[in-house]
Amino acid sequence: MKFLLDFFPIVLFFIVYKTMGLYAAIYAMIAATAVQMLVSRYQTGKFENTHLVTFGLLVVLGGVTLALRDPAFLMWKVSALYVVFAAVLIISIWVGKKPLLERMLGKELDLPKIVWRQMSWIWGLGFVGIALVNAYYVQLALSARDALFGSTDLDPKIELTELDCVATTMPDLCNIAQQTEESWVNFKLFGTMGLTFILIIITVIMISKYTKQE
Repeated sequence: MKFLLDFFPIVLFFIVYKTMGLYAAIYAMIAATAVQMLVSRYQTGKFENTHLVTFGLLVVLGGVTLALRDPAFLMWKVSALYVVFAAVLIISIWVGKKPLLERMLGKELDLPKIVWRQMSWIWGLGFVGIALVNAYYVQLALSARDALFGSTDLDPKIELTELDCVATTMPDLCNIAQQTEESWVNFKLFGTMGLTFILIIITVIMISKYTKQE
């Protein structure tokens, strides 16, 4: 259930992007993240730090994207967020008495110290991997976008999803720009969710011999 709640804003972003475009999807994701925080607050009695960091970056970078009509800020938010998470997890191995994962899950799981450290490294490096893959898709999308608007008289603030590429002077560049932006949106949902699920599977395998119940 928590896994679904964590990905609810991204799923909504994906759906709204496919039906209404990027900028409407940003508004939807900000609202969904606020709802996510309130639901978590209701269930646990407190706000989760990860939700607060995510919401803060989303409001700032998403707000700049909406104000300037430049998707670069929102696109790079994914990489920035996962780098922050990775840094916090890895640094916590040496700072404090316990790694962050142990502080978060230690009451539910009784694991050796070395396993907590290994899990911190796995999740930290996994988050770095997600940030790098996102950066790859962002670079493709922004390069295609720059090529399109640099070669035409189109307003760079226009939504790519609104363009009829056949009617533009550079239909091939238009198609590439639309496809690469859509590829980034697809990765934002399916890529991050799939890679996170792989990390969960690795974690379950690691801790399975230390737990008596499934």
